[in-house]
Amino acid sequence: MEPAVFLDRDNTLIANDGDLGDPAQVRLMDGVAEGLQRLRDAGYRLVVVTNQGGVARGRYTERDVDAVNQRIAQLVDETTGLAGVIDRFYYCPFHPEATLDEYRREHPWRKPSPGMLLQAAHDMSLDLASSWLVGDQARDIEAGQAAGCRTVLVRRANRETAPGGPAPTIEARSFAEVVHRILEGAPAAESERKGNDPATPASERGTSKRTLRARTTTAPRRRSGETKRSVDRDPKRDSPLRRAIQELTEEMRNDRQRRLEFTPLLMAASLAQLLALLLATLAVLQAADTEPYLKWMAGAIMVQLVAIMLVLMDPRA
Repeated sequence: MEPAVFLDRDNTLIANDGDLGDPAQVRLMDGVAEGLQRLRDAGYRLVVVTNQGGVARGRYTERDVDAVNQRIAQLVDETTGLAGVIDRFYYCPFHPEATLDEYRREHPWRKPSPGMLLQAAHDMSLDLASSWLVGDQARDIEAGQAAGCRTVLVRRANRETAPGGPAPTIEARSFAEVVHRILEGAPAAESERKGNDPATPASERGTSKRTLRARTTTAPRRRSGETKRSVDRDPKRDSPLRRAIQELTEEMRNDRQRRLEFTPLLMAASLAQLLALLLATLAVLQAADTEPYLKWMAGAIMVQLVAIMLVLMDPRA
């Protein structure tokens, strides 16, 4: 099992004074990229755990969350010259006061509950007792402590931190100080993960990112995966069969959602498909007469090719 540093996202890694759903607006906080590289070189897995209640309020979408997360990962990798510095992103789009019915609920992944940390520990074989949680809010510290991690509260000079809440293991005024205090206090064992050599350039390493989100069904929710939701139980006890069922259920749900999203390009492709079928039918009716048959069939083929091109042009294809 490996140690990890769990990282809050907004105002810990990136500046966010509102609901950030535009990846073009992503700006890393000072010292973040360099600090993450130092933690990674020291042997820590790096996992972002973030509440994204703006989804539940309709201020941005889950696709926007994914895009912002990907931009963060890209900026960190570009700054350090490495690839895959951040291992995974976990997020919870649910909120008990959501304006969107689909997201209105309390959820075990929503901080201060420790669900995201427990799920990551299960997914990645992490040692929570040797891990840290870094955040700028009391709910972050509560989540870290509930999971059995040591905690760092970031108190930046230009931002107020809500009073109250549990006392963190340590406090810091900047991300550079966070990293210094973690490494000074209890550095992790040197990582033996393949490809984590700090000298390995980005061009020689995989660049894929995994964003995992809280998920739910009609019963008590559980489990996470590539875009997964969880349930009120210890994810460490989940059986492989249960995980496989949950993953299949989520994939079916995502596929259904994709089919329901009917873009203008898909509409045009559908109309072209109908026209191609009509032309092919007319060709069949003229099968006894070679010249009209070939003309109608050629038209059907051309329209069919247009339909295929429209589908391929759709960004979801």
